Amino acid sequence: MRGLNLSPRLRTDERGVSLPLVAISMVALVGMASLVVDLGNGWRTRRALIPATDAAALAAAQDYVNDVDGCAVSAGTYLVDNAPTATLVSCVPFAYNADHGRVTVTATDNVDTWLAGVIGRGDYPTQSVTTAVWGPPLTVTGLRPIGLCFDGSADLQDLVNNPPATETLLRINYNKDQPDACGGASIPGNWGVVDFDGGANSNADTKDWVLNGYPGQVSFANHPVTDCDGEPHCYEGDTGALAGIGNELDDLKDSGIYFTLPVFNFAENPGSNAEFHLMGVIKVRLVDFRVNGPEAARYFEFLVKPGLITGTCCGGGSGSSGNKVIALCGVDPNAYAACAP
Repeated sequence: MRGLNLSPRLRTDERGVSLPLVAISMVALVGMASLVVDLGNGWRTRRALIPATDAAALAAAQDYVNDVDGCAVSAGTYLVDNAPTATLVSCVPFAYNADHGRVTVTATDNVDTWLAGVIGRGDYPTQSVTTAVWGPPLTVTGLRPIGLCFDGSADLQDLVNNPPATETLLRINYNKDQPDACGGASIPGNWGVVDFDGGANSNADTKDWVLNGYPGQVSFANHPVTDCDGEPHCYEGDTGALAGIGNELDDLKDSGIYFTLPVFNFAENPGSNAEFHLMGVIKVRLVDFRVNGPEAARYFEFLVKPGLITGTCCGGGSGSSGNKVIALCGVDPNAYAACAP
């Protein structure tokens, strides 16, 4: 009896089975490829959206510092400037008090899918939420090294305690013999050069800081201390000495920019080894000055205008002269703990 030869039929059956397997495998491979491509596209879209909401929140916060409705004026513009296809979902300001607040910007952008349609998934949105805070500075960056004595000028005291709504002229006379001169006869005049970091090249540092500001963070505190022993807000300096920086002061005046000066309320060890207790800051533009010649003829004239300065947020407000700083403080919905005063 001859045996049956089933090989051709078996081969045909194997081919019939393999085709569905290949088809299934292709669908799986396409699905995996779609997942990789589309997830990558989603990651890139959200990565582009995050700095856009950051910019929108910071711009809105800056407007609120200047008593402008930042949500209405700036948030949407800064969002689409940085992410042209994004949509502003909401912009919500919140005031903790008259000096301190936050603004939260929420936006979405569409993630285009290229291959996900094969497995039944289409385009989808991605979201970014950013909160920015504004308030009085905790520390200040960019301070010029000319400290003004709070106790030496009634006008300066008023401007620190009652910040003006418009530009206000402030004149600080150097004359140490005037009745209300800072510290009386023990402190020669109503200003001094502040050495923020105690560096060896103090003269070169001073010239650079006059032109560009001190790059480090400087803290100040308007609290009742009577000496610098153990006090972190005291900085070395030289009472009254501004010799050799006239050219830098001229350049600063000609620039017409506003900058921030430290305010001190007492100094110890009068002379080249003095220490100044910094109790505040003031934002000014240099109008005129004379720092040499007869002591009675020396003076500074500034225009004072409170506003946005560079630093970290946020301090208690005492001594800040109405100036504010802004910062990012939250990147998740309803995450406001880092924004609170």
